[in-house]
Amino acid sequence: MYVLILITIILIITTICIYNTMLSKKNKLLKSYASLDVMLKKRYDLVPNVVNTVKAYAKYEQETLEKIISIRSRANECKDSKDLEEVSQNYNMFMDDVSFLAEQYPDLKANTNFLHLQKLLNELEEQISAARRTYNAHVEKFNTYISYIPLNIFASIFKFKPYDFFEINSHERETKIWFNEDEK
Repeated sequence: MYVLILITIILIITTICIYNTMLSKKNKLLKSYASLDVMLKKRYDLVPNVVNTVKAYAKYEQETLEKIISIRSRANECKDSKDLEEVSQNYNMFMDDVSFLAEQYPDLKANTNFLHLQKLLNELEEQISAARRTYNAHVEKFNTYISYIPLNIFASIFKFKPYDFFEINSHERETKIWFNEDEK
């Protein structure tokens, strides 16, 4: 009689331990998935904002370059001092604007922003890659654990099912950024 009670208690304790271990592994897996999800959302939320910022700076620099070229060509086309004075005034007003902006934003250079964007994307992709590896490691541990005999019987009883590894689709393998609508 005592042996039967002892075996029952051991089975109950073993079942509780097995269930808790499965639940713990599943929760780690779900937590790592949530981290991965956060990183992917960060990519989808942050990257377009950074791209738009860089586009704005690049547009500003493009407009600046076009203004400089226009002023230079008008200066070359001057026929008299009145034309030259007008070009000079336009140039001075333009340079005052540029100086003011340069004082406000000393690093207003598209190349710096493009480098920053590139660095941000690399860091983000590394973080996503690390989150994917972590998630897939937890999937492998969980799936292996619930596959062991006799644990697979308990997994079936408690309705623990294997999870799929996180794989990226072929269209997700590259982050594509278009600075011009024509590039799409």
